[in-house]
Amino acid sequence: MKSVSPDRQSAKTVFAMNNWKNARIGFAALLLFFAVCAGLYSVNLTFAKQNPGGNDFLARWMGARFVLQGVQPYDDRVGLATQLWIYGHAADPSRGEDLSRFAYPLYAMIFFGPFGFFDFATARALWMTVLEMGTAGFAVLAAAIGGWSSQRGKAVVWILFALAGYFGLRAIINGNPIVLASLFLAAALFLLGKGFPLPAGFGLAFATIKPQIAIFPILWLVLWCIFQKRFSLLAAFGLTLAALIGVSTLLVPNWILLNLREMMEYPAYTQPGTPSAVFGLWWGETGRAMGWAVSLALLAGLIWIWVRNLKGSYRNFLLIMAVTISVAPLLGIPFDPGNEYLLLLPIAIGLSFWKETTWKQIIPWVLTLGALFFGLWMIFLFTVQKGSQPLQSPVLLFPLPVFLLAWFALIFAGNKHSLLVG
Repeated sequence: MKSVSPDRQSAKTVFAMNNWKNARIGFAALLLFFAVCAGLYSVNLTFAKQNPGGNDFLARWMGARFVLQGVQPYDDRVGLATQLWIYGHAADPSRGEDLSRFAYPLYAMIFFGPFGFFDFATARALWMTVLEMGTAGFAVLAAAIGGWSSQRGKAVVWILFALAGYFGLRAIINGNPIVLASLFLAAALFLLGKGFPLPAGFGLAFATIKPQIAIFPILWLVLWCIFQKRFSLLAAFGLTLAALIGVSTLLVPNWILLNLREMMEYPAYTQPGTPSAVFGLWWGETGRAMGWAVSLALLAGLIWIWVRNLKGSYRNFLLIMAVTISVAPLLGIPFDPGNEYLLLLPIAIGLSFWKETTWKQIIPWVLTLGALFFGLWMIFLFTVQKGSQPLQSPVLLFPLPVFLLAWFALIFAGNKHSLLVG
């Protein structure tokens, strides 16, 4: 029988102790996570019972309830039930009442479906908890993509900004699924940067639960991957999306046509969500023409930047991704201002360029977040429209995209090296 040397025995002991220590840390972290979730759920449940609302989630929850009864979510009965819940009668768009129909891809039911088993207050509280944790995760991923998540003080301030800022808090209270779509897109970008193309493609496919929001970021990412010959990500994205669409089609064969109908009708009963629609509201047909001119000019500029950066580095790719997300609300595809939650990602990427310009102090970093935090809340409070619930003004479509585009123009101008690699 061979004897084990003292050094080898000592190494085994240290290894076992480290494993036990790591297991305890992991278990403690898991307990803390569940404790935080339980605390948030308790607070959210009290809030949901005392404060009506959550209309962004209500239509999705109602769709899930009907699906559990064997009715597809695009059925007219689903929209009518939601309208009766909100208004007590069928909605009248001429009075500014939202039809609140289910306008998401059928495979989004992967996320909404389980909540249909609960009453609305419980479901809303659970959903708010998911969105709160999702926002924290999105903020961490955005900072990691920007390359400054290791700076703990900044990271904590950034997470609080994401949770309490106008677009973050609004998304959580209203139950906007933009949080999940943004989280999946950020995860895809993070994994791409870390060299994990397959899970990145998987996450990218799930970002399409809000297709009108994801279309331009995904198009830029796909084009860049083609020219960079990163075909594994494209394969993972294509196969995952094909599977989602295929299974949905087996369940509801005509769901794509039904969903397209809902998306085409959506702008007619919601607040203006394009420059053309907003300018038309203010200045009539002349305004509409001006809005389309603005959108087409911005789209032409974006395509020009894309073409010049198709063979650029990952760093350039991220900057152009930030510009793409920033300009997307102004490109003519209906974009509810509440979905500008996604623009937290270009803010994080923009913050990472402070060290690459002449501004090296912490003051500009703090001033930027402070201006955005108080500025957006003040614009909302001074322009809010009164109704059965407070309604954000269409003017909120513009401030954050315009701010970010001006900021990135300064970043382009301030860098010594060319970011337009052509």
